[in-house]
Amino acid sequence: MGKTKIIELTLYKLKFLSSVHLGTREGFFESCDVILHSDTFFSAFCNSFHILYGRENLDALLKRFLSGDLPFLVSSAFPFSEDKLFFPVPLNQMPSDKDYKKIEYVEKSQFEKLLHGECIEKIAKPEDKQFRLIINTPRIAINRINNSPGENFFFFSEMFFTVDSGLFFVVDFKDAAFKKQFDATLNLISQEGIGADRTCGKGHFNVVEISKIEFMLSADTDGSVLLSLYHPEEKEFGQLKDGFYQIIERKGYIYSPYARNYRRKSVRMVEEGSVVPGNVVGCLVDITPEIFDQHKVYRYGFALSLPCKTGAE
Repeated sequence: MGKTKIIELTLYKLKFLSSVHLGTREGFFESCDVILHSDTFFSAFCNSFHILYGRENLDALLKRFLSGDLPFLVSSAFPFSEDKLFFPVPLNQMPSDKDYKKIEYVEKSQFEKLLHGECIEKIAKPEDKQFRLIINTPRIAINRINNSPGENFFFFSEMFFTVDSGLFFVVDFKDAAFKKQFDATLNLISQEGIGADRTCGKGHFNVVEISKIEFMLSADTDGSVLLSLYHPEEKEFGQLKDGFYQIIERKGYIYSPYARNYRRKSVRMVEEGSVVPGNVVGCLVDITPEIFDQHKVYRYGFALSLPCKTGAE
């Protein structure tokens, strides 16, 4: 395996108290994402941070991100079951067997081997990991003027986790002193909820574990695998040329104490599991609607990544 190095991050495990709906696209309730994207978490974080510490402190926090003085980097939230953490399969894995192509997540020990450059056919088996259940509930939208449902029938997709299962994410604290504020804000998010139908009790969770997590990785790497969504800085676009990546479009409406009915500018981002040569940083993306002037609206596009070998053997 050669020389190795250890990277230590902070692990947070979230156990949901009810179902959660994480939308896959704007205005479409009939499907549910199985992960909590990093930009969605950062949006919820900023809103809760504003409630706890006020606008001036939130503005100061955002200025740190914009200036490159990052207090932390956060990953997207992926599934866990009991003591097993599931990470996305790096996209440089291109198995010929169609059953292996269906594997989306692997356990941490297998994930580390993939980062060392091993091939997924040698370390994983195609299997259906039953740690969640997605249910589609029929609903109707009532007309507020005449109380008629009309033809507004739709299905609402929501995700339930099995016992001892939930979502986890990792944080790289660049400023250790900020962890106290981070934990306080996360506690408020757990009570506010995340995703759709929060006022109905959905999306609420308990933080059941905060601990250190170590990744044993090769010291001889030439790329990075993303654990978050990523928006390249202009100078980083060239690195994608030789990468293995997928693009996701992110859009929707702003969620702000000052307004909630303005559409944010859409932006395309690089998905979790993508493999990019070299090291990547990313940036905050200004997605402020042109007619909204109360404050700037940003989408989180900083990369939390782990070093890896871009070639799989």
